[in-house]
Amino acid sequence: MKVTRRDLLRLGTVMAGGVLAGCAPKIVEVTREVEKEVEKVVKETVIVEAKPAEKEPITLRIHTNQGDQWYGWMKDAWDLNVGGWKSENPHITLQFEPVAGWTADYFPKIFTHVAAGTLGDIVWYPPRHRNHLSWGIEYGIVRDLMPIIEATSYDMSQFYPGVIESSSWEGAFYWMPITSEPSCPVVAYNKTMAERFGLPEPQNDWTMDELVEWGKEGTRDGVWGYHWGNASMAPIAWTPQLRQFGVTMASDDGKVAFPDSAEALARALKWRYDLIYTHKTMPAPDPNFNTNDMLVAEVILAMDVWPVMINRLPATLVQDKFDVGFFYAPLDAKGAKRRNMLNEHVHGLTTASKYPEEGFNYLAWHSSLEYCVQGLLSGKGAPVGRPDLFVDDRALKIFPGLDLLEPIMAEIEPDFFVGNFRGEEFDSAFQAVTDLVALDKIGIDEAVDRIIADCQAVLDKEPA
Repeated sequence: MKVTRRDLLRLGTVMAGGVLAGCAPKIVEVTREVEKEVEKVVKETVIVEAKPAEKEPITLRIHTNQGDQWYGWMKDAWDLNVGGWKSENPHITLQFEPVAGWTADYFPKIFTHVAAGTLGDIVWYPPRHRNHLSWGIEYGIVRDLMPIIEATSYDMSQFYPGVIESSSWEGAFYWMPITSEPSCPVVAYNKTMAERFGLPEPQNDWTMDELVEWGKEGTRDGVWGYHWGNASMAPIAWTPQLRQFGVTMASDDGKVAFPDSAEALARALKWRYDLIYTHKTMPAPDPNFNTNDMLVAEVILAMDVWPVMINRLPATLVQDKFDVGFFYAPLDAKGAKRRNMLNEHVHGLTTASKYPEEGFNYLAWHSSLEYCVQGLLSGKGAPVGRPDLFVDDRALKIFPGLDLLEPIMAEIEPDFFVGNFRGEEFDSAFQAVTDLVALDKIGIDEAVDRIIADCQAVLDKEPA
């Protein structure tokens, strides 16, 4: 085949086209002259693949809690390239800045960064009565994620509706979940002991009265039949049962404490008071009486537990000592709607971040199915409020209680809203009185009046 000067010029044009193509494939038309018996001109189309342009290296600074569930698993997940995220984003380096302790240590650290103009890209928050919204609404620390979500067509339907609602306000969405679970949704019991006592098998549609009768029968031989356990007198744990009684903790705008709820609150307090002093299925509160330990020691037959105990009790605490069973927390009446409440930990993208797209990319990763499944398999992560996780075979193998939680998460209700973001103060005011009821130091009617008045006084304060 004879190569002419024209061929060389054309080749140069093709090469130049490839250089100018940048990061997108370039369609180039090439004309070649083929000389056989009769000279012909053949037009061919050649696809020249161009190498994507390398992205500028960046570092995302992540402020989080020191614990394994947060910093520990996040760092491991990045190091292990879970879901391929690290290899897909080679230009992103994660710089973790964990804070030891809890909110009393963490929050001041964040506000110090804000004041000094040194805040990073991602922040953690353990919401209490949706006070995490304050960092978007009141302080402007985290940004509304909806513009990025809409621009990237990110699928929000992969989360349960209650999870989305919990971090939303007036059309804005501020936080992505890293832990989502219902507050104390089940009762754990010593199945082996119950069978030995000849007690009927607990049912998921039991009422509170049925549970009490069962607990009374199980209170014998130095064993307490039923204890409220992890569901304590604190609103973060007790609210699902209070809602079951018909209690509204605060108005929708978070400005009125217990609207139209005095009678329902009195019934709820009386029910718990009677467990100790009338039915005697449990002892009066004692800081030295650890309910988790007492269940394992076979001093308690049954008690309300956090979701993590569905896995932890049989797998690590009880092991082969006895069989552990679980059933749903009781209803106020047969056929009643089952009430619940969402408990979460979340991460947000700061308004200080210079890399909002990359920051959201990170948030989407740590809320992804693969990140969540591998977190459970590692023993460090926790369930996140996405339907596909609660039916994932790999997750169910290590956390068999997920299928028990799935129907509750499908209808999960957000935490109630404390409008001035003083959620912890609200809880303290509430529990200061309810603890007196549990110790038989105040009457029910007086307790109701004081709870409503004291909690309203908290809501009347300026925003925190």
